Amino acid sequence: MEKRIKEYEEFIKKRLKNPDKGLLDYHREVLANFQHERMVHLVIMVFFIILTLGMTVVCLIAMYGIKIYHWWDFLPLALAAFIMWILSIFYVKHYYFLENHVQGLYDISKELYENYENAKKDTLMTAGVELGQKIVKRVEKIIKKEK
Repeated sequence: MEKRIKEYEEFIKKRLKNPDKGLLDYHREVLANFQHERMVHLVIMVFFIILTLGMTVVCLIAMYGIKIYHWWDFLPLALAAFIMWILSIFYVKHYYFLENHVQGLYDISKELYENYENAKKDTLMTAGVELGQKIVKRVEKIIKKEK
């Protein structure tokens, strides 16, 4: 996922200066996919952290609440809780990456739409100037004919 986001950011930044309607539609679709991916990861991360907290509570109850005579009796629970905490840390790190890069894509979206609107205005201005020049030439021909 991280590789895909980085590749897409590079792709869109290269095309940022001259956007067209197709690029805007494509960007909107890709951004929606990344938003969906982010939401799925959020739900999974929250669920997994709740599970991790539950495992930690069970481990603590086994260690201090129940009379266990040997330390190795609760070792599997402690090891499972420790592994789940390590996995949770990496999952939070991954989600943090997703969140920050999707936020970065929002900034790119804003710039992309602004560039598209400016390009549309420039195109209209150019078309207007060309039309004005054609009208002036026709008027000049008409004036010459009348003289």
